[in-house]
Amino acid sequence: MLATTAQTGQAPRKFFGWTNVGLFFFIQFAASGFVYFAYSVVFPVMVETMDWNRGSASIAQSVALITLGLSYPLTGYLLNRSGVRRTMTVGLLVMLAGLLLLVFAVSDLWQWVLVWGVVMGLSFGLTGPICAQTAMISWFSVKRSTTIGIVMTGGALGGAMAQPVLAEMMDRFDSWRAAWAIAAAMVLIALAATRFIINRPADIGQFPDNIDPISAVSDEQAHHAHPKTYRTDHEWTLREIIRKPTLFLMMVISVGYLGTFFALLNHGVLHLTDNGLNGIEAAAIFGLLILGSGLARIPAGWLGDQFELRWTIFGSIALMAVALAGFWQGQSIWLLSAMGMLFGAGYGSLLVLLPAAIGNYFGERAFPVINSLFAPVVLPFAAAAPAGAGFVFEATGSYDFAFAGAIILLAAGMLAAFCLKPPATPV
Repeated sequence: MLATTAQTGQAPRKFFGWTNVGLFFFIQFAASGFVYFAYSVVFPVMVETMDWNRGSASIAQSVALITLGLSYPLTGYLLNRSGVRRTMTVGLLVMLAGLLLLVFAVSDLWQWVLVWGVVMGLSFGLTGPICAQTAMISWFSVKRSTTIGIVMTGGALGGAMAQPVLAEMMDRFDSWRAAWAIAAAMVLIALAATRFIINRPADIGQFPDNIDPISAVSDEQAHHAHPKTYRTDHEWTLREIIRKPTLFLMMVISVGYLGTFFALLNHGVLHLTDNGLNGIEAAAIFGLLILGSGLARIPAGWLGDQFELRWTIFGSIALMAVALAGFWQGQSIWLLSAMGMLFGAGYGSLLVLLPAAIGNYFGERAFPVINSLFAPVVLPFAAAAPAGAGFVFEATGSYDFAFAGAIILLAAGMLAAFCLKPPATPV
């Protein structure tokens, strides 16, 4: 039946799952959009203003991604022990501290690497998609991919807005520190929103999708409670999971699409300005890339609830590969804008579909456990891409070899997606 307040005579509480969706949407908009995605527009200004070597300065992003990966076991532990709300609160406080250091303290390259690489990297791990995804997997089953898509759209829309806003503020105040000050203000607002999060439906006597799985009140409700795509009913253990090739195929996919995106996030604006665009034009194109990522997430989530995920994942990686080739070779601002949006759409789709596949194939309880294992292995490989692309440029004077390597990574991910199937349930 619909979740109600148990035998108290009070009116049933409105289903809180959709309120959580709204809260996480805004938190991602503020903390991911105006902080993580802001890097792509602030970093080039920092490099130019401080006269830093591109390869050396890019080490900060690689260290941040390694820290992010290594912090995921801590994130998984906190999620299981303290819940999503407290984990997000701790992470946002760390993020705020890092941003204040960027505004008031960072002036040397080593300080930049330490603050962005370690402090901000830790905050990204504690506030990252795993938190919102864990909440959505707890609150929704039938509409799991769709709600993950909605929540993940928040970060992309925030990033798309942040690109031109922060570029304009840095130009107006003639300082990259102004951008990080705006980001800190957004994090303060996100902190206020976290206090309203409720971790699980059971905490307030409700059920996933607002449907009691034991006693649906009608055949129509029971029909709507049945997912169209695969959902495991097995309680997977870590030992069982690591024995399945499914997990390792997902790792290959992750290294391919994340490494490619991280490299482009770090060097995309620099590539465009090297080819003759001005900073505002380059930032606008990258804003469209992030917007494309955001616009694709809800449709990708809907498709993930309708069709088996291996095919939607395969198509998303293929889209990234084609668009990256166009972004590499394109000269027209209109072509670059279109390729940027298509690349972002493929990336945004994968941010929704791969976590949904983990939840569908291995279950709610295994999700944070898998991510705790997954990220420390995957992210160090993906983290090599930004610094690697920077050193390739310094050695050759162009990003050609970096683009070619990224397309090879995506091709490997396409092959892994083609082979991806739900794991057989252990006997």
